Amino acid sequence: MASFLSLYNEVEFKIKQAALRMIEQKAENEILKKENETLKEQMSALRLRVEELETRYKLLIMTKTITGKKEITETKREINNLVREIDKCIMLLNQ
Repeated sequence: MASFLSLYNEVEFKIKQAALRMIEQKAENEILKKENETLKEQMSALRLRVEELETRYKLLIMTKTITGKKEITETKREINNLVREIDKCIMLLNQ
């Protein structure tokens, strides 16, 4: 009978330990989920920032290209080409 009681107590103790570990794991899981969401939001914000910087970089390169030319006629020609390209894009969007 004593061995049954000790076995019963041991099983009960192990079940309690497992339940405590499960509670701890659930709490840790919630913390990790929140951290994951925060990191996803940061990643999304960084992606937007990268896109913005790429756009600004392209504009900077274009500006340097236009202003770097010595002749005014070449600059005017380049601006006219850009305006035509913008007009084409607007036409495509309106279709």
